[in-house]
Amino acid sequence: MLKRLMSKAWMQEIIAFLVFLYVETVRRSIRWEVRNGAFLEKVHKENIPIVGVFWHGRVLMALQGWNRNRVRMMAVASRSRDAEFGARFARWFNVKLARGSSHNRQKAHLDKGGSAAYREVLRHVEQGGSAAMTPDGPRGPRMRASFGAVRLARDTGVPILAFTWSTKRKTVLHRSWDKHYLPAFFTRGVIVWSDPIYVAPDATQEELVAARDEMEAALNRISLEADEAAGGEVVLPDDADRQKTGPYGVIE
Repeated sequence: MLKRLMSKAWMQEIIAFLVFLYVETVRRSIRWEVRNGAFLEKVHKENIPIVGVFWHGRVLMALQGWNRNRVRMMAVASRSRDAEFGARFARWFNVKLARGSSHNRQKAHLDKGGSAAYREVLRHVEQGGSAAMTPDGPRGPRMRASFGAVRLARDTGVPILAFTWSTKRKTVLHRSWDKHYLPAFFTRGVIVWSDPIYVAPDATQEELVAARDEMEAALNRISLEADEAAGGEVVLPDDADRQKTGPYGVIE
């Protein structure tokens, strides 16, 4: 009964709106400290497109990092029924969505629109917009990066900018694969940005692997910095092997 109710579009819209209210209220109540935000200021002033990346478990406060009036952001969401809620939630924040799913080589016969979604994001960035990707989404392993963001950076020439946040008081959903963060009201928060990461347009496969590893290391380094600076619980990367997925990073 509950599962059937949750599949209804109107119920998903109500829940997405309630989560939107929670996120907007809690983020405004937090005392934020921003670290290494100089390049982001340049992005805002000069309208520089970027590929913004953050771990799946920290998606709720991700938009705290963007100036939504000055950055045209597009994210990728899978076509699965479970991802529909996330898509509705993103629309409340005026984030454009490309719908598709990462290619899984074990299910190569199933077309979930990943390549079409990638092309849509590619066009958006080429036209001056920015992209948001969760390199460990939608299946994990936690805090282990796939190739979507580095391929997009290679194909467009725009820099990757890694972002993370943490708060002193928060609930960590340990039963979820990404150990999702739910920040508390009226606490201290820390936002950390990486330096920009560039990928050459003629990058070889080996260079793409190196760029992926650099991005993953940067995300994990700033995530640890944010956790330790904010205080409270620290979440570390999963030690499992990466999924053998293709180039399409998704938010689910």
